[in-house]
Amino acid sequence: MKRKAIEKIQWQSQGNKKKMMVAASIHHIDGEEILIIDFALDKPVLRIAMSHNDFENFVPTDSPSSEKLPRWGRRQYDTLRSEGFGLPYVDYPDWSELADRKTADLIHCFAYGKDDPYHTVWHYDIDHIQRNILSDRQMRAEHRRNDRIKKKMAAVPEPTDGFRKWAVSMVENHIMYMLPFRKKKRTKTLCSACQTQNEFEKGTITPGKPAVCPSCGAKCTVKRVDYENQNPVTGYRFSKEVLLFQKIDDEFCERHFTLTYHADINGEHTDMVEIGRIFYPAGSFSPDWKGDPETVRDKKRSTYFNKYNPWTGEIFWDDRNLSGGSVIVLRNGPVYTRNITKKMFEGTRYQYCAMELVKNRMSITPIDYLKKYDRMPQAMEMFVKMGMYRMAAGLSLYDFNGDGKPWERLGISKKNFNRLRHINGGRRALNWMRYEDGTGKTVDDETIKFFERESIDPDDISFVMDRMSGRQIMNCITRQHRQRKTDTKEILRLWRDYLSMASRMKMDVQKEIVYKPADIKQAHDDLVKLCDNRNVMKRAGEIVQKYPDVDDILWSIREKYEYSDDKYAVVVPKKIEDIIYEGRALGHCLDKSDIYFDRIQRRESFIVFLRRIDDIEKPYYTMEIEPDGTTRQKRTTGDRQDKDFQEAVSFIRKWQGEVKKRLDRNDKNLAVQSAKLREEEFKELRKNQTKVWHGMLAGKLLADVLEADLMVASEH
Repeated sequence: MKRKAIEKIQWQSQGNKKKMMVAASIHHIDGEEILIIDFALDKPVLRIAMSHNDFENFVPTDSPSSEKLPRWGRRQYDTLRSEGFGLPYVDYPDWSELADRKTADLIHCFAYGKDDPYHTVWHYDIDHIQRNILSDRQMRAEHRRNDRIKKKMAAVPEPTDGFRKWAVSMVENHIMYMLPFRKKKRTKTLCSACQTQNEFEKGTITPGKPAVCPSCGAKCTVKRVDYENQNPVTGYRFSKEVLLFQKIDDEFCERHFTLTYHADINGEHTDMVEIGRIFYPAGSFSPDWKGDPETVRDKKRSTYFNKYNPWTGEIFWDDRNLSGGSVIVLRNGPVYTRNITKKMFEGTRYQYCAMELVKNRMSITPIDYLKKYDRMPQAMEMFVKMGMYRMAAGLSLYDFNGDGKPWERLGISKKNFNRLRHINGGRRALNWMRYEDGTGKTVDDETIKFFERESIDPDDISFVMDRMSGRQIMNCITRQHRQRKTDTKEILRLWRDYLSMASRMKMDVQKEIVYKPADIKQAHDDLVKLCDNRNVMKRAGEIVQKYPDVDDILWSIREKYEYSDDKYAVVVPKKIEDIIYEGRALGHCLDKSDIYFDRIQRRESFIVFLRRIDDIEKPYYTMEIEPDGTTRQKRTTGDRQDKDFQEAVSFIRKWQGEVKKRLDRNDKNLAVQSAKLREEEFKELRKNQTKVWHGMLAGKLLADVLEADLMVASEH
């Protein structure tokens, strides 16, 4: 836009303090047709200048909008209108009335052409013009972006045959399918690699063991499958991500491929798809460059993703990932190293990065290696050339700081630096060297290598290091590995929890038999049970203090309420602890509330267990009953009543009938009183509109839920 020329055009509209007016005209500036639309109160407010491919807004100096809006800007008109041009007092219910017919027609013709017969509102015409301009601009930008990506991707060469063979070797796992011997001395096999059948004698081939195909020499894993009789044949499917690192023009490119390998009786097949490419600028070599410790140069890194359009069938590269939860993730994996040479770094900022020396020992991706080198090039070069490859891979700025000798910058003694170099230790080994220097306690090289291999830092085992040496801890973990086949992290978690529980239970955790159990998992599980028992005993003791007669009452009612048939049984708990265990096993509120124990103490209601005969010890349903057998509540896991209870209803009715025969006069009087208290409780709950606050019945009136659950004994 020719801003100076637009500013010189005389203002066309004139309103007043309360009413805005709009006027428009068309001007030709440098051969371009420009629509000028002026908005004014008693002073000029805003000018919109539009061609068919651009637009800008101009705010004069004396405009009341000048405090809120810039002198020149590109905000869309619908936004400006909705904000009242930055003037809080500008609010018109019908903006269409602010322009006369001549102005409206002029804007419409500019938007749609002179021959368009339809009449639209003038300010919507402005929106139409601006949206088209922005849409065209975005489309052109998108075309430029796509062209740029296509040009960049066209420079990437096809993978070599050497890389393809190496990649396939990363996922291949040949299978030799073996027919069952079925009392025969020989059996047939089928090789997935060459599809050839061979015969093996008994004793020369074993399922699950390796075998060599006599026909093609492929190393196979033996699987026993009756493939001749069309029994289900298990195949083998495996996916792995592999990396190819190349220099392309003035950038390094890290290419990520996903290989999917499938083998079955019909043969083998490998698919290789390139899913992503990461480009990183090589930069020019400078002998004075000493790294940039403040930034990791992520802004200069560019990532491209291989996409598929299901509508068009097009496969294309894009610098934007997929949206939603199905994003393309580029992970670490084996790197093809035959092409990584010193020559590919010559003349670049990474001339002395020494990746060619560490290429077969890298635990990070090539791009991450270059990023790390950007931070501390001298340290990386030094450690790699000294053969300290793990140190170079795991090093951070926080590990290597200050000035002085390498060991001084790492914060360890020269002696331990030499040890670190000797064992090719990484960051965890460094932490153990620092631990030695800080505490004076020695940890031998074998133990340090074990801790590094198992990802164990001093903090991870601090809970027991005051009682055991590093070597003893290593031996203990190794023994647990052999016993339980449990990974190290789980062993340490169980060990830490066990000692914490032991300490809380006032056990002497300084004794070896306590802090170093023969079987950590078993000791942990036993202590969990013991802790749980103690908690139950503590809770039972609290209940006994409040309700001392509960245990005696439970014993006294056993003969009256226990009953069974061939499928179900009603069991009376022997003591308070049984009720607590039942509540915790089923996860309802029985053990958490005193109300049920209070009712037992007053003989208003009792707690009994409904059990299935085939698993009599397993908690099934807990029932609250009144003295005559009326069942107030029946709840299973999670304080629910499931559909399976309907199968037990007929048994409950039979049980109620049997209980009725066993009642004496006192029981009947207690039953009448219990029913009266229950009705009063329901009335109070309804008065207070008490609702269920959790579970499947949340939000329902508690009185309605309890009433629906009621099974009155007299109704059977």
